[in-house]
Amino acid sequence: MIINARSLNKLEGSGLILADCRNIMDDSEASAALVNSSPVKHSVHIKQTPWMYNADGINGGRHPVPKAGVIDTLYHALRNGDNEAVLFADKNSFFHTRLYYLFQLYGHKSCLWNDSMEKLEQAMAGRKTDDKSIDAISIQADIRTPAADIYRSMPDVQSRLGKSNTLLVDVRSRERYLGLEEPIDPVKGHIPGAVNIPTPAIYKDGVIDFSALEYLRNDFTKYEEIIVYCGSGMSATPMFVLLSEMGLPVKLYGGSFSEWITDDSNGIETGDTPLNERMSRTHG
Repeated sequence: MIINARSLNKLEGSGLILADCRNIMDDSEASAALVNSSPVKHSVHIKQTPWMYNADGINGGRHPVPKAGVIDTLYHALRNGDNEAVLFADKNSFFHTRLYYLFQLYGHKSCLWNDSMEKLEQAMAGRKTDDKSIDAISIQADIRTPAADIYRSMPDVQSRLGKSNTLLVDVRSRERYLGLEEPIDPVKGHIPGAVNIPTPAIYKDGVIDFSALEYLRNDFTKYEEIIVYCGSGMSATPMFVLLSEMGLPVKLYGGSFSEWITDDSNGIETGDTPLNERMSRTHG
């Protein structure tokens, strides 16, 4: 469920646990400093590892999706009975959408806060919240497979490449998509046939604007599935959430570009594609 200051009353009567998903990518010390510098009362900080990615995950790439047991452990620890988990982060973030996606991937429901942190703290004043620590919990060993309706592996993407009923959406910056620069991965370019909708294009005032891509609905509905990806599967999750809320058949390529380039047989494109040129408004 997507909630904000106006829709928080949908949770009236529920006990809440605030999951603080603020982080600095791949930097645990900076992440802790960020949270400690502006703590949110009664919240629990969700670190990137092992909860948002895990080296022992289900795919390759820089930020593998954790196995089911990891996500189950976190979810049940947060809920502790009937609590509703409310996931939040700072402006223009993707860490809360990453966790929201991971919960959904393994069959768990949570609430994604899509509003400012200031409004969250105001809305929480006087409401029942639960203090929680997850530092000492033991991770379960469940290794069941993720939900096939929202996840795609590298073999899945390979088998769909060039299919007219599948749309690939690359959410990285325009420069990385075109192959003009690549500050992180050792190969420049994008997966063949992908169009480019940079993640910042769907944000307004720091939160996801769920009307941002309505002008592309007619284009999107021509496809039986839409596969979104980024560098490692993290920053593509806001796009996944938006397209899912639009009612579209969206999937996340878990390994994304950093996994794609580990197979030398996978093609790489640079420059624009004809489809991307036609959908040129997505370059914003």
